[in-house]
Amino acid sequence: MAPGQPYKYNSNLIFTKEAIRDAADYGYLKSQKELVRPDCGCLLYDGWQFNSMNQRILRYDEVLLWQAEILIQLDRITEALVPINKIRTRAANSIGLLRMANGNPVMNYKVENYKPGVNCNWTKEFAWKALQWEARLEMAGEGRRFFDLQRWGILEKTMNDYFAAEKPRRAYYSPARFSKGRDEFLPIPQNQINWAKGNYTQNVGY
Repeated sequence: MAPGQPYKYNSNLIFTKEAIRDAADYGYLKSQKELVRPDCGCLLYDGWQFNSMNQRILRYDEVLLWQAEILIQLDRITEALVPINKIRTRAANSIGLLRMANGNPVMNYKVENYKPGVNCNWTKEFAWKALQWEARLEMAGEGRRFFDLQRWGILEKTMNDYFAAEKPRRAYYSPARFSKGRDEFLPIPQNQINWAKGNYTQNVGY
């Protein structure tokens, strides 16, 4: 979501850049997924903002993506089309809500199903790229992508491509580099190693 767009499908509640904590460093885009509407009765203000929103451990869309991923790896690419298109259909049905108070769409959305032989050539290679793209879109802002990239074996390249693109924009990325074999895991805190009395071995590279 960007400034000027409706917040949580409410065309009378427009997201503004003043709601961003540090736009100069982090930009103006904001994920709405883990937030609740400001007019929700589940909000409590007690010196800080709390809410009763449940934490989603798994989403149905994520399970569909896993199913498609497995089917593609098993060379059952025609079957993989079904769960991927379920997600596309849901997304296409939701864009009607993304309108301003005057009825104009927020932007020019184009969401349609994959149609082999019509708008795509549904090979295994294409299906795999489509799966990765849909996972990126559907799970954006939910903290899953790192683990998807690691499982797919493209974590190092993706992270370093990202750093290369962001370094000219954000000075704090200037020393950033992802090192394969080390940065997949964080270091074990030294206190934990001490308390374990020799039963823990520090992760490689730390």
